Amino acid sequence: MGVAEPFAADGSSETTAAHANPNVEEALAWLRRLSAYLSERDINAMRGDLERRIREHPGASIAIGFGVGVILGKLLSR
Repeated sequence: MGVAEPFAADGSSETTAAHANPNVEEALAWLRRLSAYLSERDINAMRGDLERRIREHPGASIAIGFGVGVILGKLLSR
């Protein structure tokens, strides 16, 4: 039975896709934490968190900013 099959091998209605790859479970957990963070914080607290992270990791922040700029540049040049 393949990963995209809608039913588990025992005939239950649980999908096998979420259980086939632990990365899917990890991504779902990350999305849940992100959702909780966004619902608990106001915009000023998020800004403070972002500024702190940028100060702690300036090189990574520049690399991420460059990557986002390249992607946006390619998307907007079409």
